[in-house]
Amino acid sequence: MLRCYVFMKLKTSLHACAFFLLSLVHFAGAQPVNAQCDSLDFSILCTEGDLVNDAVFSCGFDCIFAGDLQGCFANCISAGIPTMSTGCVGCFAEQSVCAQNNCLLVCGFGSAADCEACVLANCQSEFENCAGIVDADGDGETTVCDCDDNNAAVYPGAPANSSGVDNNCDGVLSAEEAACPLDLTGDLLISVSDVLLVLSDFGCLEGCLADVNGDGAVTVSDVLLLLSSFGTDC
Repeated sequence: MLRCYVFMKLKTSLHACAFFLLSLVHFAGAQPVNAQCDSLDFSILCTEGDLVNDAVFSCGFDCIFAGDLQGCFANCISAGIPTMSTGCVGCFAEQSVCAQNNCLLVCGFGSAADCEACVLANCQSEFENCAGIVDADGDGETTVCDCDDNNAAVYPGAPANSSGVDNNCDGVLSAEEAACPLDLTGDLLISVSDVLLVLSDFGCLEGCLADVNGDGAVTVSDVLLLLSSFGTDC
């Protein structure tokens, strides 16, 4: 599923038009060499979309009549999202200036759909190039939320395929995703270290890391299952 953000938000007034993140459309191809947003920036956009939206929305009002639009947007967005890199803030500032210069009247007097279409047509491509937002592997998820944009089988919500990688990008290698579910330590061998890990988690009833049989708890059955494959390679 494509995660969407909205770059422009229409305020139904003849005098106010505020800007913030527009829908991140599918953008195929390799990441631009001079991409300004880094992995931390993408993490912020993916997990803190509302925070970004609110910050840039507020800056639209603060900067609408500023003499130095670029500087005003950059300073305002940076203050609202202090963890975002300077380069990525610059991309948002440039898009905000572009939107105000090209779409102010459309967004002030037209429909929300016309406003969005205007920003998409005039400002979105340059913003994505600046930020480095692409869908290189064509799986429907851009670099914003895709934890491996070079593997079409890896994206948020992807089904597990026992490949030994985190297919669904949740930061956890589940038993279904693991190439060898009984290899808890990832050393490609069912050994003493795996047994010790199960024993250290023995008695766990919720959120168990060493639940090798998938019943939600770490009990004798998990120990026995692990011992049944003890000494084997993955």
